[in-house]
Order: sequence, then C-alpha cells, then structure tokens
Amino acid sequence: MRVTLPDKSGECMPATIREAQVKDIPHLAYVSLQATSGLFDALYEGSIPGRETPLIVEHMFSRLNTTSSYLNCRILEVDGQVVGGLHGFPQSESETSVGDPLMRRDRFNLLKPFYELPIPKDSYYIHSVGLYPEQRGQGHGHELMLKAEEMAKSLQINSTSLHVFQQNTQALTLYLGMGYTETGRSPVVPHPSLLYDGQLLLLEKTLAV
Repeated sequence: MRVTLPDKSGECMPATIREAQVKDIPHLAYVSLQATSGLFDALYEGSIPGRETPLIVEHMFSRLNTTSSYLNCRILEVDGQVVGGLHGFPQSESETSVGDPLMRRDRFNLLKPFYELPIPKDSYYIHSVGLYPEQRGQGHGHELMLKAEEMAKSLQINSTSLHVFQQNTQALTLYLGMGYTETGRSPVVPHPSLLYDGQLLLLEKTLAV
C-alpha cells in the first residue's frame, strides 16, 4: 500500500505500508512501547534481569503462532525510513493464542481493565498503532488505522475494535474522528510506569461493506 503524505515543510513524501519482517522487530518493540503508554514497561521491565525492556519486548514479536507475532504487524515507511507500525489481529486468534511467559506475573493486575473489556467477538482488534515521537502529528497514525480497517475487510470482518486510555486525548480524538464509538469503560489500575490513570475505554467501529 503506497500513500503520499506531507512532511513538516508541506512537501509530499512517498510512504509505504508493508508487511513486517524479522528485521523490523526492534522497530515494532520501540513503537509499541510508545503506543502502550507505559503499560508494556510495567509488564516487562525486569522480567529478564540485566536486560533492557525494549529487548525483552522484542521477544514478544518473535513468538510465532501467537497474536503478538510480527506476522500480525505492518510497517509504515516514509522515504525509505521506518516511522511507525501497526499490530492487529482477528479476535478469533486470541482464543487460541498462548500467553507470554516473560510478562511479569506479579503485575498481571494491571491487565484487569482489559479483561473487564474483552475484545468484541468477530472483530478485528487493533492492538497498537505506534510512531517514533518525531513523526507524530503528520497523519501517519490515521494512515495506519485505515490500513487496519482495510485488513479487516480483506478477512471478511466487518468491525474493528481497540482499547485506549481516556486521558490519551490525542489518540482518542483520532479514533472518534474516524467513527469509533465507546462501548465500555473500566478503571485503570495505577502504576508508576503508566502515563495515564482514570478510565480505559473500549471503542468499536462497524465497517462499510
């Protein structure tokens, strides 16, 4: 998928959204840490003594036959440079996916609001849309969201869903502007690594056939 996006000077730059490859795993780990607003930091930090959290998260994307596999990801490149990534999968895959053994068991309580807001049945779940910080505000997130919806349609899935922190107003504004509606909310479990507290929201969108 090729798109053309304006850079900060207003000039249009060639952009490509492609399937992720093994070489992209470090990028996926970095942008997912950005996208999850401290949640992955809290869940993975210190699970392998002496190893930095991004390197631990890389392991998550290297696990084949799970929903976290890099095979469920897409990469956005602008002028040949990786600027962001998309991680999403059909809800049906989550029913058979094996949990990550590196996720800290003593912090499972942080996932409580996600369990209280389960992925809607038969939807395409957008796990994360992440960008390098310097690439924000240029329409890249919107393009990745459109790609997720395109992938859902290609799988004959007519709805998409995602979780978002209510206090993440920039992301929430994007999703609402694209036609997503709130279908549930649950209190966030506070943790020093989390950027937000308040409420976790579940958003859904019915796709036009």
